[in-house]
Amino acid sequence: MKNLRSFYNKFKIKDLLYFVLILPISITLISNGACADKLEKSNTIIQEMISKAKVNAIETLKLDQNEKSLRISLLIKEYINLNFMAKATTGSFWKKATVLQRERYKNALLQEIVKTVEDHLNTLSTLNYISTDSELRGKKLIYVRGRIEDPNNNKPPVNLLWKLASNNEGNLQILDLEIEGISLVSSHKAETMTILRKNKGDFEVLLDKYNKKK
Repeated sequence: MKNLRSFYNKFKIKDLLYFVLILPISITLISNGACADKLEKSNTIIQEMISKAKVNAIETLKLDQNEKSLRISLLIKEYINLNFMAKATTGSFWKKATVLQRERYKNALLQEIVKTVEDHLNTLSTLNYISTDSELRGKKLIYVRGRIEDPNNNKPPVNLLWKLASNNEGNLQILDLEIEGISLVSSHKAETMTILRKNKGDFEVLLDKYNKKK
């Protein structure tokens, strides 16, 4: 009986040691592995998008500006989380918009993003993109840093910071892009919120402003 009790006590101690010492280490190793995989995948996504943008830039050299913009907008739409950006740039006013207004705004926002980034991405036929580092920010957000360089040193390098997170389907998408420290989402939000506040959240006024920019 004593031997059985002794064995039982040792068994409990072994279990306790496992949960106190071994299990947390195992979980940490698994977590670190998952984190490394996410960082690698994020870098791969950005490199893939840049590679496609470079091919697109070369293939569209002889096209007119409208066709170039259409091609780059389709490419950008493939990698960004447009729903997040639309909500982030309109804040609480997003809830006041109708389904149709939301779709129209997302299309208008996409075109604004295209105008902002195509000067940088569409010149990749002569420039190089270099990935510098990536890091996990919090539980969901991933930062991927890189820069666009001119191999001939005729243009200064452009520093980029991509912010990514998984969407509802579990796919990593771009939430924001900072170009030389200037955030696309923040800059568009500042303009959008000013218009919406001034017009009591009227999306028609906002959409009309975007239409006049075309």
